[in-house]
Amino acid sequence: MDRSSASPAAAPIRRGVVGAQLRLFATALVIVVSDRIVKGLVVRTMRMGESVDVWGSFFRLTRTENTGAAFGMFRGRGTWFIVISLAAAIAIIAFRREIARMKRWEQLAFGLVLGGAVGNLIDRVRSGAVVDFLDFGFGELRWPAFNIADSAITVGVILLAVNLVFFSRPVLDGGGAPDPRLDAPSDRDSS
Repeated sequence: MDRSSASPAAAPIRRGVVGAQLRLFATALVIVVSDRIVKGLVVRTMRMGESVDVWGSFFRLTRTENTGAAFGMFRGRGTWFIVISLAAAIAIIAFRREIARMKRWEQLAFGLVLGGAVGNLIDRVRSGAVVDFLDFGFGELRWPAFNIADSAITVGVILLAVNLVFFSRPVLDGGGAPDPRLDAPSDRDSS
């Protein structure tokens, strides 16, 4: 379609969608850059297994590596997580226009997931494991160490789940109206 023939009213909508896509990618970029910088500092300044108390023993920086998912789950399945991370990143990028039409906090959530997936994907491709360093707990009772990318993915997924559970609308029939079949009585209701 020739841009000169597009209606003038379409220009603000197009700018809004482009701006929303930029927000999505800017969020992801902030996560990837901060994740890479902090992981680089941890790798350069700490030995594997070394812990530094930040807030007593409750919060420590502990350098570890993880070949599994966030929080140490499913260790040893690195190739599988490369595929999952790559698929998530590609899906978010492919649906960027649809995401751009969502609420800003939903765009933020997808940006967090994208940034976290890419941040950990870089580690997995480069070394086969993810650098983890955030370590919380009491004494020997510790949560598995994690990193900024893991945190971003977790917060993004929680935001999307909260939206799905509490703020999603009924299934639409494609025309913007709620699907009347959702409220129609079934044959079983009359018995």
